[in-house]
Amino acid sequence: MTPVTRNQKIYFAAVGLLALWVGVWGFFIPDRVDKAIPWLVPPFHARFIGAIYLSAVIIMGGSMMASYYKEVRVATIMVSVWTGSLFIISLFYLNEFNFSRGPVLFWFGAYIAYPIIGFWFARTNRNISGESAGVGLPNWIRNYFLAQGVIITALSLVLFLAPDFMLTVWPWKVTRMLAQIYSGPFLSFGIGSLLLSRQRDWSEIRVVAAGYFAFALGVLIASAIHRTLFSFSNPATWLWFSGFSLILIIHFSMILLNRNEATK
Repeated sequence: MTPVTRNQKIYFAAVGLLALWVGVWGFFIPDRVDKAIPWLVPPFHARFIGAIYLSAVIIMGGSMMASYYKEVRVATIMVSVWTGSLFIISLFYLNEFNFSRGPVLFWFGAYIAYPIIGFWFARTNRNISGESAGVGLPNWIRNYFLAQGVIITALSLVLFLAPDFMLTVWPWKVTRMLAQIYSGPFLSFGIGSLLLSRQRDWSEIRVVAAGYFAFALGVLIASAIHRTLFSFSNPATWLWFSGFSLILIIHFSMILLNRNEATK
């Protein structure tokens, strides 16, 4: 089977280090998140961004430890979509960037290079789908990923195309720019889920599934810390907490099932 190459592992490490830098500042030191991203945002936004990027750390860490490319195929496409979409969205808000600051220059440099490299890896390895599968996935997992992919992709598109509408229904206060910035990672998660619904065995989903679990856990922790920003008379608040709780439970179940399969 096609192995993960040294250059690919270097790429995953580079992306993972950037994600770790943003994730730590955002989640644990939110008042100084502008050390890692181009803008200073309110603490809850910083922790939400931190949760997103810490989930990428898990995905990139798992990708670095993988042996075969089929295990990281979806993760590679997700990174490319994530970074590429954020670069495009940033072009709409150039007046919000101070190009004399290091984080801004690094932001644009990374989000130009990472999608180009990632899509090149994906293109050069596009013909490996015929490789033999390991332990087969239950149908309910593929169906779940399909449903999750449709919902999250739709959410991403609405955030990008109709941000002013999303300001009226988002469960906590968000700006137009941040709504569109959030659409980038959500698009990555949505497309990743759709791709996972087409995979055949555990080895092809476990890296990304662990990242989704970390994302849901981080978002729920951040939301609990900043729970005063939510109105629990708002249906969107209940949808927010119940949705991420469902993601957390299902992906934790997948991790346990994968562990049980590995011990058989």
